[in-house]
This record gives sequence, C-alpha cells and structure tokens, in this order.
Amino acid sequence: MRQVKRAARNLIRCAVAGAIMTFAWSSHATDFPSRPITLVVPYPAGSATDNIARPLAQALQNNLGQAVVILNRAGGQGTIGAQHAARSEPDGYTLLLASSSMFAGNALFKNLPYDPIKSFEPISGIASTSMMFMVKSDSPYKSIKDLIAAVKAKGEPVNIGIGAGSAQVVLAMLTEETHGNITPINYRGTPQALTDLTGGQIPVAIVDIGNGVVQMNSGRLRALAISATKRSNAAPDVPVLSESLPGASLETIIAVVGPAGIPQPIVERLNKAFLEVLDTPEVKKGFAAATTEVMPVPTSGLVQLLKTDVPRWHDLIKAAGIVPQ
Repeated sequence: MRQVKRAARNLIRCAVAGAIMTFAWSSHATDFPSRPITLVVPYPAGSATDNIARPLAQALQNNLGQAVVILNRAGGQGTIGAQHAARSEPDGYTLLLASSSMFAGNALFKNLPYDPIKSFEPISGIASTSMMFMVKSDSPYKSIKDLIAAVKAKGEPVNIGIGAGSAQVVLAMLTEETHGNITPINYRGTPQALTDLTGGQIPVAIVDIGNGVVQMNSGRLRALAISATKRSNAAPDVPVLSESLPGASLETIIAVVGPAGIPQPIVERLNKAFLEVLDTPEVKKGFAAATTEVMPVPTSGLVQLLKTDVPRWHDLIKAAGIVPQ
C-alpha cells in the first residue's frame, strides 16, 4: 500500500513539475525575444547565403522588435557554422541558415561533430535555389533537348564542367535519368568552370543560377535550363530541365533551424515571424537580387520536406561517386 502511495506521490510530483515547466516556457515565449537574436551564416560575407541573410535579418528585426545579428562562421564547407549552432543553448536566440547539403551532411563528411538532422530544431523553410546549364552563345546546343540528345548518342562523351557540391549532384541526376555518355570535368568552383567555358575549353558547364544569370545577361553565355521544379523569376524564358526530362529536378532548400530542444512555443513564435517577413516587399526584393526564390514553408511542412529531400540527396551524392571526407 505504501508503495502505491509513494508511486502516486511521485506521479503527482512529475505532473506538477511538467505543468510548471510548460507554464515557464509559455511565459518565456510570451516575452520572447527579450534580447538580440544571432543568425549564424555558415559561409563568408558576400556569399549567396549571406546575401539573403541580410534582408531577412533586417525584416525579422523589424517584426520582432529586437536586433538580429548575423554571425558569419565560415569554413569546413559550412560545418563550422553548423557545429556552432548545434552546440548553442536551445532557447531560440541562436539560429542557423541551413541548406540541403548540410542536412545531407552524413553523405559528404565522416565523423561530423553533430547529427545533421537530430541536432537541429526545424523552424521554417525560407528559400530555394538551383543550378543552371550554360553553353557559349555560339554553341551548337541551342536547347536542353539538343544537349540531352548529344549525351544519349553513341559517340564521343560530352564534357561537362562542374564545381563541387550541388553541381556534382545535378550532373549525377542528369546521367542517371539519361544513361548518357558524359565525362565530368571537375573544378574547384564556379568561376574556374565559367572561365574555361567562355574560353572554349569545355562545351557545357553547370553553375549556380546566380552566376549563370549574370553571364546570361552579359550575352557571353547562353542558358539551356535550370534544375528547379519551376521557372525562375530571374530567368523566366529559361526552361526547367524536367520540361524535357520528366522527373529530373533538384533544388537546394534553404531553411532556418536552431539547436535541438527549442521549446515549441518559441518555435511557433519564430515560425510565425519568418512566414510574415517572407511576404514583405523588402525581403522579396532582396531575395530576387540574390537570384533566390522565396519559399515559405511552416515548421510542419519543413519536417515533411526534409523526409523526402534528404534521402534523395543521399542517393544522388552516392550516384555522383562523391566520397565522404
């Protein structure tokens, strides 16, 4: 009987403690934020991710009434900034701009000091970006259909220049979908690939859409297609790859996350703020200048999106022959 009473008392204590904790976090959420928020950008100032962080942080500051400070923690292909965020206090005051490649980190890196999924609390999806297939303005490939036909033909392989990361994954997807005869020409980054493409050393390059649009508008290069699911506002006349190759699409999702364990009321407060600022003219203009598509996704939608996006990135990274470092 005493044991039953003791168990009942313990159960009551746990229930009371839980109620107090819930009340405490609800109270914190009501006051949140009461001090500046840090938005960690795991890439250098001036990078594509940083360029969208600036208008986002300013709009969020206006929405929440507290300063939003950008912290550029570059290095390790984004892993240093991600580690910093993962190890921060889960109170909502340290957030991270994360991308598809970070979420698929286990396929890219060995022995990460954090789990790319479990170490983070999803808050909001904010944007998406894609890759662009580029050729010289006088190229015989007048359309993406011409390129697809060339890689499917039984002849000399088509050399396609790629930088590290997303370009490798997009090329793997093209190869997988066409069973094409392709030789990847690897570069350290987009600038080197564009230099050789402009100089005629390679016939095709896959580059990020931001750099691609600049080159396209200059008239030096021509865009054949982008890897997104829909046409870009920055290049509305450029078709998406899936128009000629159904099912072939790949976008890089950019999302806001925090360290795992942020109380739900604070997650909800932040999610509400992000969805509101993504609908403002200032943020839309800033994202457009960075050739990035606004993609507002609530917390629940982001969780579901990652469940399908991450496994696909893992499969394509493996297909690309990318060995974890």
